[in-house]
Amino acid sequence: MKRILVILSFLAFTVVSHAANLEQYESLYPGCVDNQESTIYGGTFGAWPKNLVLPEFPGGGDVEFTRFIYNNLTYPEVVEAYDSVSKKPILAKGVVAVQIVIDRCGRATRQEIIQSVNDEYDEEALRIMNGLPVFKPGELDGVRVKVAFIVPVKFSKSKLPPKTEDIIEFDENYNFDDW
Repeated sequence: MKRILVILSFLAFTVVSHAANLEQYESLYPGCVDNQESTIYGGTFGAWPKNLVLPEFPGGGDVEFTRFIYNNLTYPEVVEAYDSVSKKPILAKGVVAVQIVIDRCGRATRQEIIQSVNDEYDEEALRIMNGLPVFKPGELDGVRVKVAFIVPVKFSKSKLPPKTEDIIEFDENYNFDDW
């Protein structure tokens, strides 16, 4: 019992600290508004200079950024085909590439589809990019700058999850000898 409490406490701490990590850059530049045109580095705007310090996603960079996308991804039910034997639907697969610009305040702006799969997946990828937390802004020679990224959002599930009415409950009193 004590072991279970320790594990649950650790999990609760991890969830709370992860949520706090997503907000770690919110207070870096209070009241910051980046509404002036300036050079954007990277993405479709051009190369990253060698001395550019890239924006940092809160809580751990690329790994946490990928985890954020995965944890927030909801699969729209886009049926590409039906299995020839079972007649079950097969979901569309593909990668939506979204360009985002991290402005000088650390906010993701100018979300744009660079590579499309279908309207539903494109909308879902944009929904995730519109919900990004504040990054630590990029810097060039000690000055905050706008930096573009092209972010892949991968849709790879092949089957829809079963509907709740299709899930068979296990009956511990069922007699398997009757088969």
